[in-house]
Amino acid sequence: MKRNIISLGLLTACAGLILATASCTKKNTPEPNNTTQQPSGIEVKTITSLEANEKVYLNLTTGNTVAATELTSTNWDISFYAKDRNIVVAVNSGDEGNGAAGAQLVATGFEDMKEAPASGYLPGKEATGDFLKWSNYTGSNEPKHAVLPKPGLTIVIKTADGKYSKLQMVSLYQGNPNTNSAGFADLNTRPAFGYFTFRYATQTNGSRNF
Repeated sequence: MKRNIISLGLLTACAGLILATASCTKKNTPEPNNTTQQPSGIEVKTITSLEANEKVYLNLTTGNTVAATELTSTNWDISFYAKDRNIVVAVNSGDEGNGAAGAQLVATGFEDMKEAPASGYLPGKEATGDFLKWSNYTGSNEPKHAVLPKPGLTIVIKTADGKYSKLQMVSLYQGNPNTNSAGFADLNTRPAFGYFTFRYATQTNGSRNF
């Protein structure tokens, strides 16, 4: 009986360790919590509250993150970083990587973006590195001192391997909160800043059509 109790205790401890390890491993893995389809049949994936206090590198075709050992390759397209109110989004080119990716901001809503531009893509973080290019700081307007993604704006990306993606920033706060709520308006209860919620779609057939 005593041996069985010890065995059961060891199994419980091991199970707890496995769960904790799995949780740590998945911490920065951007698993879509919602996937829909455009009328064209292209998948639209939504990532909620991506924590990026260390840079997270994402392949927009596979949806997978890329290990540090592959950062000099063309296996990643876009990176996210958020720490101490320093928010940086960049693509794999220029000073940021060895790929040929590019990005540009287009004043068209995500749903209305039907075709990626043929030219105008900028390397590295030239288009998206300053988050105030694609978001607004409210200042003394309600909700005060908030950073909110600009409506009607899409980040269009030419991936490191020549495909095209479109991406819409949805929120920069943990849990994608309702920014019109009293809890968000109150700076004491506002969720933490620096968590990326966004949705994106990638055209995998090589065309610019979404």
